[in-house]
Amino acid sequence: MPEIVPGAIGYYFKDRYSKSNSAYAMLVQGRAELNIQLEIGVAGRDNAADVVALMRLIAPKLITDASAVSPGPSGAGRSSGGKRG
Repeated sequence: MPEIVPGAIGYYFKDRYSKSNSAYAMLVQGRAELNIQLEIGVAGRDNAADVVALMRLIAPKLITDASAVSPGPSGAGRSSGGKRG
């Protein structure tokens, strides 16, 4: 798969045995993982290219948001370990 998000790795494929022209793409960066499944593709189209195009469209926003450190209960980006105050 072409590099869509720096530091992420992924793959895509078309299920050649599928009667419904299925195609799949997966991208992983750190602990974030994004999967796209086209269960029923259009006959005669390159459905693998379609899932890669969709991945290029949504992955930069979703992967970087999912990889970001979420704030802890105190809002400081880490948990206080159960202690308050």
